[in-house]
This record gives sequence, structure tokens and C-alpha cells, in this order.
Amino acid sequence: MFSIFQDKYLRAIFSLSFLILIFASIMTFLKIGKISGPLIVHFDVFSGVDFLGRRAEIFGILTSAFAIVFLNAFLADFFYNRERFLSYVFSFGSAGLCLLILIAMGVIISVN
Repeated sequence: MFSIFQDKYLRAIFSLSFLILIFASIMTFLKIGKISGPLIVHFDVFSGVDFLGRRAEIFGILTSAFAIVFLNAFLADFFYNRERFLSYVFSFGSAGLCLLILIAMGVIISVN
């Protein structure tokens, strides 16, 4: 079925990636779920608020991250038997992306 589930390192890294995204989603839903007005999505120290958005944009970021991690898992599985190193690159890239998304959600929550 899936070759990447046989490798304990890939299984651990992709599981960690999904757990980080699930944690970020729950944290974002609990903190931002009650806000009905516009949210500050991006600000700059010099010019102030640059980009306002709704909750849909915030959850769109998380949905895009889930889609990218699923795509990376598919590509890692596709390349596992041919080039194992590339599978590891995809898995650690997904983990890095998830950490950056967690940081971004934390910043958006703290600003709002």
C-alpha cells in the first residue's frame, strides 16, 4: 500500500507534521473562532497594518498547509523505492512548513 509507512523515520516525521497542523488548527479555532470582525493577517513595524482578512483566509492558510503535506506524502511515497533521499527531503520539508505555519498562526493569534 504505502511504502513510507514501512520506514519508521518517514512515518514519525509525517505523523509529527500532521500533529503540528492539527494543534495549530485547534489553537486557531479556539482563539479566532469567536471573532466576527476583520482580522489582522499581516502588519509591518514601519507602516502598520498591511493586510486585513476574515476567518476564511486564516483557515485557508491551514487548509493549504494540509494539502501541501498530503501532496508531499504522496510524492515521498512515489519516490521511496526509486530515490529514498528525496522522500526524506519531502518529509523534512513538510515538517519545516508545519513549524512555520504554527509560528504564523501564533503570530496572527497574538496580534488579534
